[in-house]
Amino acid sequence: MTPTAPRSPLHTILVPMLLAGVLGGCGASATTPPVDAATATDTGVPAVTDASTVPTTDVAPATDVPPAIVDDVPDPMTEPPVESGSCDLLAPGMVTGFRVDALARSFILTLPQGATAAGGHWPVIFNWHGLGDSAPNMNPLFAGEVGNAAMPFILVTPVSTRLGPTTTPLGLEWENLRAMTPNREARLFDAVLRCIDQRWGVDRDRVFTAGFSAGAIMSDLLGVLRGSQLGAVASYSGGYFSNAENTATLGPLRTYPSWPDLPSSAHFAQLLMYGGSNDSFNLFVATAHFDVFAGNDLPYLNARRHDVVYCNHNGGHTVPRTLLGRQVVEFFAAHPRGVAASPFAAALPSDYPSYCAFHARGG
Repeated sequence: MTPTAPRSPLHTILVPMLLAGVLGGCGASATTPPVDAATATDTGVPAVTDASTVPTTDVAPATDVPPAIVDDVPDPMTEPPVESGSCDLLAPGMVTGFRVDALARSFILTLPQGATAAGGHWPVIFNWHGLGDSAPNMNPLFAGEVGNAAMPFILVTPVSTRLGPTTTPLGLEWENLRAMTPNREARLFDAVLRCIDQRWGVDRDRVFTAGFSAGAIMSDLLGVLRGSQLGAVASYSGGYFSNAENTATLGPLRTYPSWPDLPSSAHFAQLLMYGGSNDSFNLFVATAHFDVFAGNDLPYLNARRHDVVYCNHNGGHTVPRTLLGRQVVEFFAAHPRGVAASPFAAALPSDYPSYCAFHARGG
């Protein structure tokens, strides 16, 4: 099975809603795939897509929204406690019924060997799936790396609450287009981290987030909402809607996304991956061009003191075979929070493809 992204069926929902002037989401569906999934060679990598897929077997069983958004970086002294009993639910596999702000959430928890007792110091990676995809399908992108020698880590692959045009226009899959306060995904991040820290211990300088498409936009938003807590962000076909150059490309939809500004306290490194000019989605009244978002976000992030590894794999809206979880984890391991100088500045690792380049942060 190869990472690819078939055409989303949501056009049948979005067209009438867009014509009626209600946007259900604008950033994370796929165009015609660059590779025919039916004939592609099986690489053992999950089909990371924007459409529903058969889950893998390695894991156990419209309202009006005000545009004014504020950054909701939590204050440890005033943050609501994790709801009673939620931390007791943490165990390897699918965690269900984990309550955050009265909302039951689910996620897959994958642990490395040795993460069995309190008092550890574990890196944590959050891994967000794309539109119409599933956590069981997304999880294997990183699950095989949790025990890597350079940086063993705990993997959290959230299950979305299926936000979309038929429910509420906060985003697609995630609350990622209108970043309400509190943001439900950022609060999930907060609560899961706190529980992992209680159970096994967290290396607070090695917390990271990654995602594909809708999940990449969610990871980028988490960089805005929780950037001071992150070492690095990796996005496959994402975009920052705190960047006015991105929202300006959306035509009639340009006023819909609403994010706070990227805070000056966030200095995470970014692995920014996209698939060339075919990495786009037709919104019928506008087109979301992920290649344009990437081109806009490179100087945007550099100017705000973020080192960026910029990768155009030219494969359209997909996760490329040549840049998978192993390289992303390698990037994370090299970029803990507060690293003074990126070890990628002199040269990228030998297993990185030639289409990637390092771009240093501004002064």
